[in-house]
Amino acid sequence: MSTDDLLTQLVESLDRDLELLSILRYRLVVLGALAGADQGPSLPVAVREIEHTYESLRLADLVRASVTTRLADELTLDPRPRLGELAAHVSAGWADVLLDRRRALIEAVTSLQSLTDAVHSAMGRRAALAEEALSFLQTHGAATYGRPSSHGGVLVNGAI
Repeated sequence: MSTDDLLTQLVESLDRDLELLSILRYRLVVLGALAGADQGPSLPVAVREIEHTYESLRLADLVRASVTTRLADELTLDPRPRLGELAAHVSAGWADVLLDRRRALIEAVTSLQSLTDAVHSAMGRRAALAEEALSFLQTHGAATYGRPSSHGGVLVNGAI
């Protein structure tokens, strides 16, 4: 297989990675929106979709790694070169394409990390509010309106 064929395969695999990162970003936005809209029953579906996308990304990463290894062998480089190293050893046209994909991947991962942090923080705040509400119910009980009450009721003892 020629170097150009391997470079074409590498660029296609990088494009697939970018596509999957975009899908992962979308699914994280959906998860955050569901959590923000108190749609708890839908959260497991959203999480499964994220896990499915993550698995697809892992498989795509294996394909990319395989192509990268073959290309490195063809160019007599270390078996696990970075995109910048590959770009330094190919023609200017291919180098521009590889560096463009590298930049796009860095931007996508950075954006995804920022979104992941925001979703995690939002879900953490929601969990903290729920725990605080349950704690209040456990310590103060429901309103009794003057009737005698014992602390901890059916609502608190697991019948929520």
